Amino acid sequence: MQPTDSDPIPPTSPMVVAPGEAGDSPVVGGRSAGRWTRTLVAGVVAGLVAWLGGEACLNRIKPPRHAVNSKGLVLNITDRREVAVADAKNAGLAFAFLGASLGAGLGVAGGLARRSDRAAAAAALLGLIVGAAGGAGMSLALLPPYNDYKARHPDEAARDLILPLLVHAGIWSAVGALGGLAYGLGLGVRRWLPRIVLGGLAGAALGTMAYELIGAVAFPAAQTTQFVSATWPTRLFARLAVTILAAAGVALAASEPNKRASRPAT
Repeated sequence: MQPTDSDPIPPTSPMVVAPGEAGDSPVVGGRSAGRWTRTLVAGVVAGLVAWLGGEACLNRIKPPRHAVNSKGLVLNITDRREVAVADAKNAGLAFAFLGASLGAGLGVAGGLARRSDRAAAAAALLGLIVGAAGGAGMSLALLPPYNDYKARHPDEAARDLILPLLVHAGIWSAVGALGGLAYGLGLGVRRWLPRIVLGGLAGAALGTMAYELIGAVAFPAAQTTQFVSATWPTRLFARLAVTILAAAGVALAASEPNKRASRPAT
């Protein structure tokens, strides 16, 4: 039957995609700007929380002191190697806090973008756990070998800028990837999860590079090549550079597939 002039013709409208449909892409459209805002705010908050937690961990673990008799005086001294071990453990605590705060923050942002409080809570809890475990685990894997390298080659290590960058990038990129995992699970986009994880990893890696390069040029006295730098502004800069760019990376990775999912049906 051919339609007549009196038959109502439905207006064309953009296809609305619900969570779990069309390749697991969430509802998009007017929420895109809000999603970016929430995600970047989550990155800023995570960086601030990670910095505060890291400041509390600066000297949480102290190296043992040994009594030494020197010309009739008993002195309590610390061994250089034991100081390096304590510094690595304190840095590991700080990086575990960084992973926990970024994972929880991005998990909340992903769940809220999905308009699901339950998804936000579940993703935040998962992000907190895996982020803390990832930060601590990568610290255990990378910091002790770097300490050994510095003990064997102190002069070379004092001049080296590349290896500290790689050590920081290895830990912080893993933290960014796990934050992306929490974000993707909160957002409910299983198909695009690898892309979002990669976005978090790449963003955190860029944040690490920015911190190392700017720190070496603008803050030479802050010892930014150490596990944890010597001044609080550079420590804050490190946390914010990683968390904000990781948040931008996951938001960018999540936005492109959503644009394709929201195109009008033809």
